[in-house]
Amino acid sequence: MDLATVIGYLLAWGALTYGAYHASHGAVGSYIKPGEAILVGGMALGAAFASMPLHAAMGALGAVKKCLFSKEAHIEHLIKQIVSYAETARRDGVLALESVAREAPDPFLRRGLQLTIDGTDPEVIERIMRIEIEAMGERHKHGRHFWHSVAKFGPGCGLIACLCGQVAMFRNLNGDAGTIGAALAVALVGTLYGALIQNIMAGPLAEKLAIKSKEEMFIKEIILQGVLSIQAGNNPRVVEMQLLSFLSAKQQEALPKAA
Repeated sequence: MDLATVIGYLLAWGALTYGAYHASHGAVGSYIKPGEAILVGGMALGAAFASMPLHAAMGALGAVKKCLFSKEAHIEHLIKQIVSYAETARRDGVLALESVAREAPDPFLRRGLQLTIDGTDPEVIERIMRIEIEAMGERHKHGRHFWHSVAKFGPGCGLIACLCGQVAMFRNLNGDAGTIGAALAVALVGTLYGALIQNIMAGPLAEKLAIKSKEEMFIKEIILQGVLSIQAGNNPRVVEMQLLSFLSAKQQEALPKAA
């Protein structure tokens, strides 16, 4: 589970609950209006669905799972594995990788090693793997676009809900002040929900997906360069130094040196 996402949402919603409790002198229930929530949330989601193809929108819903439950990438361990493959290829030949390639943890790495074992030209290997990286980036854009759209439409949908509430309020202007005040409060809750969708729901989710996408593409680039270096028959130390250049000095120090 991605702890940063969980901690961030807990902190944001906890602060909101605390502030609402004190602002309303304990009457937190005045902020809970299921009808307004369905109106604002339904409109924002519907507008986002309408802005893109259905298959892309459905994929964006599944991206929430990636934000909450994706495993942390251990780049240092990945580089160590690639260097070990380079050592095997250097010592026993590229064909010796066939037995270990099937056990590679990353499917992208497995495909790259298999292309190398098959004797594919380096230009072709790079083109195939680069196309896969770019296609993955395009799929990720759809997920980000969906949640950015939800965040973008949220405040406007909140305003619509507020206007609907005000229409109901103006129809009862001949009532007592308490009734009018309660109706106005309900109307303003819609505006609040729209702001919440943008700032502590869909907005952070879209930003997190963007970061996750960059991390995944970064890892794929490391794998690509490692596969090309193995295919070129480079010394394992050269492979290691090339891949270490992707990392910070602190990350580099955590890696054992190649033999």
